[in-house]
Amino acid sequence: AGDTDRLVFIGEGILRDTVMTEIQTLGLTEGVGLTGLIPRDRVFENLSQANVVVSASYVEGLPVAVIEAMAARCPVILSDIAPHQEIAAGADFIPLIQPDDVAGFAREIARFRRMSAVERAEIGEKCRRLVEERYSLMAMHKGYDEVFAQVLGMDSFNGSLRSQHAH
Repeated sequence: AGDTDRLVFIGEGILRDTVMTEIQTLGLTEGVGLTGLIPRDRVFENLSQANVVVSASYVEGLPVAVIEAMAARCPVILSDIAPHQEIAAGADFIPLIQPDDVAGFAREIARFRRMSAVERAEIGEKCRRLVEERYSLMAMHKGYDEVFAQVLGMDSFNGSLRSQHAH
């Protein structure tokens, strides 16, 4: 890390004490911060200043924090788990790293550090577009329409019946 680089952990978890001890042991108190739980507007404030967001989770449901980062036009580096794979499907600009691959995460972070601000901004825009296409309210409504049509046996929710046979 450079003199002006800063690593910020946003949120709270059972590993907080372990992480704090490690930060102190390595003498990184100036370059690493832990926010704990913070109000939503402060999360977005932090995201707007970030060059990249890393999620090294082993388990996720719907990775809302990742989707929020991407919506805020922040590039992401994700662990290679099913929920992250779903987000990154077809998006070659989102690296997926095995959760225990510390060197892999370090390599990707270093790659993003070497990028120009313009390159990171371009990836951030791609992240935003991906969220709008897959996770926006309009995308959700379209998905509902497709599910309803399938359940009702219709070509589209407002379309004609595929099958006239009742089951």
